[in-house]
Amino acid sequence: MRYSLRRTTAHLHLTYGGAESGEALIGRRFTLEIEGNALTLLIDLTPNFQTRNKMAASYLDATALVRNHDRLRSLQCDDNLVRTRLVRTWEDMHEPSLKLVLDLGLRGHFVYAVRPHLLFTGGVQLDVLHPLDASAYTPHDTEVA
Repeated sequence: MRYSLRRTTAHLHLTYGGAESGEALIGRRFTLEIEGNALTLLIDLTPNFQTRNKMAASYLDATALVRNHDRLRSLQCDDNLVRTRLVRTWEDMHEPSLKLVLDLGLRGHFVYAVRPHLLFTGGVQLDVLHPLDASAYTPHDTEVA
């Protein structure tokens, strides 16, 4: 089953190994897929590539993600609506697992096993445990609730 956590845009902060970070990414269509105790959070990052200015910070951060996807350490979303809906679903499950799918449109998608970490100031941080094989993930064609 699929649930929409947020359809409009929200700012994302990424950290990579080596103390690098990306502060200008925008995500949209935050969707949560539930299968048993397995949760999959999908985030659409295609708006970052839809700009004429190839020097825009969001475009540069998105291309940096394509190059450095294997070094991603965490993704932070400061949106409290995403946090609330994710936490509500997480707490209703017994020993859940969480995967993160970053959809980059024609550039493919990246899949990670993650662990949520609630931030004191609001929002949620997803700490990357390890990257997963992106070819193993196939999105389901079910309706979004």
